[in-house]
Amino acid sequence: MSPKKEEIMKKLPWLLLAGLVILWGCGMPKETRRGVGNEGFLVIQAVPDDADVYVDGQLMGRADKYESDPLELDSGTHKIEFRKAGYHSEVREIYVGNQSRHTLKVNLRKAP
Repeated sequence: MSPKKEEIMKKLPWLLLAGLVILWGCGMPKETRRGVGNEGFLVIQAVPDDADVYVDGQLMGRADKYESDPLELDSGTHKIEFRKAGYHSEVREIYVGNQSRHTLKVNLRKAP
């Protein structure tokens, strides 16, 4: 085998691997981006309405804010937690789909 063919044979596996990576990457879904239909909306109706709302562990604000102005969430499963001093916390897990709109009703129980 000529030296030129040997050099090509050494590079061939790497070229094939690079080609597969490029082709595989082209067939995979693109990164989810906000503002292009990849989000859903959540209307929250909570009692008491001044309960704090946490989404995936992050404080989002008071529940009453999201009754008239829905919470915008990335598509996927989210853990929604409601907290208020003097009440038992409540946790719900919801799935938000692309351009979906859900209403979550929560009635926190008073702590003894």
